[in-house]
Amino acid sequence: MTSIANHICKLSRTRRVLHTFNKRLFCADGIQYKAKIPQRLIHRHDFERFLTSYDNFFLDCDGVLWQTDHVTPLGGISQTIELLHSLNKRLVYVTNNSMHGRSMYVKKFKKYGFEAAIENIFGVAYAAAVYLKKVSKVTKKVYVLGSKGMVEEMDLLNIDHFGYGPDPDKPSWDPEELLKMEFSDDVGAVLIGFDEFFNYNKIFKAASYLTDNSCLYVATNNIESGVLIAPNRRQPLTACLVTAVTAASKREPVVLGKPNTLLFDCIVEQYPSLVKNRTVFIGDSLKADVAFANNVGIDSALVLTGSTTLEMLKAMPNLQPTYILDSLADLCK
Repeated sequence: MTSIANHICKLSRTRRVLHTFNKRLFCADGIQYKAKIPQRLIHRHDFERFLTSYDNFFLDCDGVLWQTDHVTPLGGISQTIELLHSLNKRLVYVTNNSMHGRSMYVKKFKKYGFEAAIENIFGVAYAAAVYLKKVSKVTKKVYVLGSKGMVEEMDLLNIDHFGYGPDPDKPSWDPEELLKMEFSDDVGAVLIGFDEFFNYNKIFKAASYLTDNSCLYVATNNIESGVLIAPNRRQPLTACLVTAVTAASKREPVVLGKPNTLLFDCIVEQYPSLVKNRTVFIGDSLKADVAFANNVGIDSALVLTGSTTLEMLKAMPNLQPTYILDSLADLCK
């Protein structure tokens, strides 16, 4: 773990890896861009060539392994995972979803018909715990607006934390009542991820702790703000919570998730022989997954089973994947 911490300290330095692609001029809103021309993989020979081009397959989860509602299965995924394993491909699961820790993902994968070793799962709940303990070396308490999975990862590293679950104080707008609420005098960091118990009290307390400039402000991600889980039903996600606390505190967080490079630094530390030009990231998000791949200098494949449509892709000519797949399951064709 110490070596991981040493490696991911690179997060504090600006790092932008240039990646060489075929270029084409696009024009949007009067601005000319040079962007990649993504290759649409449709035929069997496309898939065969794609599979032989890479040894390392980084896979996003929501919108790739199952639908973006986190529940509904996608057909053919377990067979595709089995195929990749049979071809001796290294599979690494990289997710911005802070709802679960690594152990929960191991169980969820089994539920969907495939298996993964815990050391091949790199999520923001795990990254947050590593960052707080090994990089920032926080010794005081951490106020957590987050999930059970985040708490589990912090417990594994013996991080002193509080705040998970419903806030113990009665909600109120009254300043006199707010000043009676319970606070800790020994808080070294505020950590925000997905929190189903998020409310006004928590915004008040997080913003109050962050008035101390020595208190670290960390967020698991600020990209995913909401997802449509049924017709006329949109689930708010972590970025909404981060936006609220950021506005109230007038502080900007250290953001750990994609498209930032911390997760890639963790992976490289575990697999130091990993070769970038033999690595591809498969995801459903342009702003998170494709941008992450571009930032770390690897190829990407956008699947159309999640948050991005072809219309959205055309509207962002400066953020293009290397490939387009209708579904990860197409690789079994």
